[in-house]
Amino acid sequence: MKFMVPLFSLCMGGVFLFTLQACSEGDSQINSTATENTALAYTDLTGMQEADDNRNVAVNIAKTGLHSFVGLDTLEGIASDLHSYFQSTNDGDWDVLMRHFPLHKRSDTAFTESSKRQLQMWWEKGVRNRTELAEVVYASPAVLDNDQQVVLINMNLKHIVEFYPFYTASSPSGMKGMVESNYGKGNATYHERELVEGDSLPFRYWEINGLNRIWAVSHVDSSHWCFLPANFNEGGAANMMGSDAMVQGLRHRRANDPTAAK
Repeated sequence: MKFMVPLFSLCMGGVFLFTLQACSEGDSQINSTATENTALAYTDLTGMQEADDNRNVAVNIAKTGLHSFVGLDTLEGIASDLHSYFQSTNDGDWDVLMRHFPLHKRSDTAFTESSKRQLQMWWEKGVRNRTELAEVVYASPAVLDNDQQVVLINMNLKHIVEFYPFYTASSPSGMKGMVESNYGKGNATYHERELVEGDSLPFRYWEINGLNRIWAVSHVDSSHWCFLPANFNEGGAANMMGSDAMVQGLRHRRANDPTAAK
């Protein structure tokens, strides 16, 4: 069993549990300022839900310390779709989640339906991914990658991987390596709550709090953004992005994101 918790939602048995609306959907649009090498001033996003106890996520653009190299409308579009992506995972809405997987790279119905079944299976087994906050602090220039444009995003992320009392598969406490593979060393801590009446096992969870990268990708004829986790090429999805685009994004971040070493 392998967890690609939140940024892929969940990856079980090699199946990407992170889905999408064909990124080729939507009006044709490539932001003319997407590759400008000028830092973007902060702006508040409208329509974003604040995090609360109802599993709602807050996605924001940093008010200070932002280093963005795409146009403002592009960054706001990415943040809006990132909100939809995280919220669908919080809600267990696999149809919406699948709309944020690069289906222009893999659009067969069998894959989509299999991914949704796997996601639902682990949801029913008692595994939940819950993102509380994602604050964008860096966005690379958009790189043209054949039929898609690619932007590397870095964000402050607060995310919880929950294991409900009726979850009885592999012990969550032993998943440190997998969690850190997705979220970085030092970003994850394990917790167990006390047993309550009627429970045979405690409520267990990993809490991730720190910097995390994610790849935003959009078909060249679309303004809809899909997402790939930082280590997507380690999970059988290397064909989702060309190596040149990945190298350009990583090099730019190393040179222009003050948090790159963290």
